[in-house]
Amino acid sequence: MTSNYKEIIEERHFVVKKVYDPILRFLHWWNALSIFSLMLTIWLKEFIREFENGKEILYRYHILIGYALTAGITLRIIWGFIGPKHAKFKNMIHLKAFVKLIKTKKYDKHDNWGHDKYAGSLYIVVYLLMVYQIFSGLYLAAKIYGMGPLISYVPLLKEKTPLSSFLKDIHEIIFYISMVFVLLHIFMIIFHEIKRKYPMAQSMFSGNQYRKK
Repeated sequence: MTSNYKEIIEERHFVVKKVYDPILRFLHWWNALSIFSLMLTIWLKEFIREFENGKEILYRYHILIGYALTAGITLRIIWGFIGPKHAKFKNMIHLKAFVKLIKTKKYDKHDNWGHDKYAGSLYIVVYLLMVYQIFSGLYLAAKIYGMGPLISYVPLLKEKTPLSSFLKDIHEIIFYISMVFVLLHIFMIIFHEIKRKYPMAQSMFSGNQYRKK
């Protein structure tokens, strides 16, 4: 951070604190890039004609990227238990804030360090949805394409079965939910930056957060 930038922050009556550790930030962007890449393969398949197995090749790339997400989510879950304070899942859940919201019907505007006291719980839900996506994705990859760590447990069978149809349908539903979450996540960052007039998006790059004095 340059001295001029520090002066601007001080003039605006903000304090800065290093909150997010390097491993957390790396896993954040690893998983974000993996999820976006997975979405990109789904978007692109709508424009790829059935020429030289184009869609099948794209699905195989989808599976390979899914392995990257599997590794990233697995490491993030582990880090959520053994990592530093603001990486831990227990510090993303603020039950007292929700109880207070229910009782008073008022949104607590006081900023806490780390994940937002209300959004943190939503991130936990997203991680759980990603765990399902990983499991169902690995199952379908083994069943349809004979790929992945589950090939020893799932017979290769391209025909649909009730279980595979169910897993695939839920997999697709969560895909669209994930798209909504990504758009909402970006919108809320921009909204809070405009409303509160201090940097937020950079926190997962630098690890720094800014709060009013």
